[in-house]
Amino acid sequence: MKKTLISLAISCTLASTTLVAQTAGVGVEATVATGYGLYAVTMRASGVPGAISSFYTYQQSGAFPSRWREIDLEFTPGFLGNESSKDPVHPHVLAQGKCYSNSGDNLPAKEACTLQAFTTGAAGSNLSFNTYNQRAIDGEPYAHTNDQVFMAANSGDAIFHQYHTYYFYYTPKGIYWTKDLPAQALTPGAPLHTQLPQPDFVKKDVAVVEKNATWNPAKNPINQGFLYDNLPLAPKKSDGNLAESGALMNISMNIWDGSNTGGSEPWGGPTSPAINPDDNSGYQYVAYYPLTTPVSEVGNDPTQLTYGDAVVYSDFTTPQGKFLINGKETTFDSLWHVSNGVYLWPLGQLDERNITCGKGELKLNMSQPYEKPRANYEKLTNCAWLNQN
Repeated sequence: MKKTLISLAISCTLASTTLVAQTAGVGVEATVATGYGLYAVTMRASGVPGAISSFYTYQQSGAFPSRWREIDLEFTPGFLGNESSKDPVHPHVLAQGKCYSNSGDNLPAKEACTLQAFTTGAAGSNLSFNTYNQRAIDGEPYAHTNDQVFMAANSGDAIFHQYHTYYFYYTPKGIYWTKDLPAQALTPGAPLHTQLPQPDFVKKDVAVVEKNATWNPAKNPINQGFLYDNLPLAPKKSDGNLAESGALMNISMNIWDGSNTGGSEPWGGPTSPAINPDDNSGYQYVAYYPLTTPVSEVGNDPTQLTYGDAVVYSDFTTPQGKFLINGKETTFDSLWHVSNGVYLWPLGQLDERNITCGKGELKLNMSQPYEKPRANYEKLTNCAWLNQN
């Protein structure tokens, strides 16, 4: 296989209909669905205002607002907090301090963590953590938590210029995120307990948060930043016990224009990102380590649980790439497929037409070099990783 660089591009041409909330972007999605476990990525985010780059799990059953599941890590440097004042019941939240405890219910002491509505300034290098859980009751959409939480990156604007490693834990007891850590070469083998980083923020089931005297949202709606509804994300078996796998979703990575909307707030900021191939997002390693601690024995500290060898593993830094599914070598296009679906609000449109290949150091890159994307969905026959099917 020849040495190549994959470049995934974001188009900044305005969408022709307000039903498509944002202009076209690009994304890749794993072909293998995953559930409870440890998710890790070594990446560099795009710092151009208006663009959003991300690493997340995702699953939906039809166009919004059908059943929808996400666990997100997003970078949205151009987002302006003043837009959140439009929805005071679900404000965007700025969290500061130590917003996770490894004891009790995981929720921090009041003096250790402060939450405030994100109503001024730009997101900049603040990291965005979110779950989006929506299900249908009697056929009618029933929205659950979508309270975006921002925390300042350890490294500030360096996250846009250097690679860092990020983790999140998805367990039956909660969802836990780390902030940016020094870049690591992720390995296929199961991580040791000594290698598991402490989280910086936690979201717990709504029942857990409501029982907490300090963070009960009835006292202050902003405290909803700590909660999610586990019904969509912690499915139960017919015997009433939690499924051992958790809800199955697909690891995804994308870059898109979040500035132009059809009535909702401009999530990426008020201006569309400039077309600049230098303002891309890059990915070096991706890994998912499944939870191997039995669900019935899971406690509140995710670093004390056990995780198996990577079910999904990608190393984009070697000349030919290294891709594993359950420890067995495979190809890029067997593990990842390029998203060419049209997603209505709030994700915008992800479009395969904007992918190009180049030469040089091999990394997965998502960038913005095209003013005029390809006009059809023909295969990219010049891309070694993308022309197998």
